[in-house]
Amino acid sequence: MATAIDRARDFEELLPAALASVPFCSNLTIAEDWGPLLAAAFPSGYEQGAELTPAQHRYLDALADRDVCWRYTHLITSWFDDVGLPADRNAIRALLARPRPHQ
Repeated sequence: MATAIDRARDFEELLPAALASVPFCSNLTIAEDWGPLLAAAFPSGYEQGAELTPAQHRYLDALADRDVCWRYTHLITSWFDDVGLPADRNAIRALLARPRPHQ
């Protein structure tokens, strides 16, 4: 996955692979798969209140739906902290539920 991340022009290009990997990820695999993809989705970090891009929204939505990603959140907290997102599933769902002006 690291090579794909390095070669991609932007996260939109990575989105199909990111979404395809979600059914295989868990809280135990964050360092190998979805953590680096999360960092690629937010290369400049997330500023509270900012509008998510469609690709960011779709990826976070897929992760929020994957129960095993949210077990023992202490294993995922640093990845979310690094990009400025809450490591709390309900907070991510609240972020995803905000009205999107470009719909």
